[in-house]
Amino acid sequence: MDLPTPSEILALRGKRRSWKWVLIFAGMALGFFAWEQVDSSQSLTFRERKKNVDSKVRILREMKRSFHSIDLEKDLERLESYSADLESMTRVGTAQERSDALSTLERKLPEIVKRWSEFAENCSSKLLQYTVRETQLLKIDSPDRHPLTAKENALANNYFRMAREEWISGNKFHRDGNYLYALVLYKRSLKYSFSSLKTAKLPVPEEFQNAGGQLLDKANR
Repeated sequence: MDLPTPSEILALRGKRRSWKWVLIFAGMALGFFAWEQVDSSQSLTFRERKKNVDSKVRILREMKRSFHSIDLEKDLERLESYSADLESMTRVGTAQERSDALSTLERKLPEIVKRWSEFAENCSSKLLQYTVRETQLLKIDSPDRHPLTAKENALANNYFRMAREEWISGNKFHRDGNYLYALVLYKRSLKYSFSSLKTAKLPVPEEFQNAGGQLLDKANR
């Protein structure tokens, strides 16, 4: 068997070195790809978490526009500060700063949402009781003072039924600790109570005037 010449040996060594570099670059490329996938996954998690807290803050802002409560407004002021920090860190902060700002907001939200849910439960309960009382008085009042067609009367009763159902469902979620969804249901209950009063041509209590205007205006858009 013929032995390889010196030039053939050098050529073989060159090929081995070439394959070595090919494998190194391939490994680096795979490493970068894997890192990008991990980073993308982490960013997606951050975006989803931020989307979740943003939706909760938005619901609380809507409630604040409808109701006046000094204590709850102070809660929301603090929440707005945390939210502003998160927005700032999202734009210019490091990954750790973004994560810390988001975690702070996530820690503060549950207690604030719980207090707003309790406030909304009280409001929706009071308005339901008022609606029942006024509706009963309407039945014994003169038809000339509150002329309602059969269709209007049926619609007002239907609105009240929906208001009561949403309130009952809200209580269930509140007991289960799902305060955000309970808050949403109490808000719906309020809206249906306002619709019932409006359809029955009954006055809205003064303390609910602003809330009634806000909720009914939004419902009619």
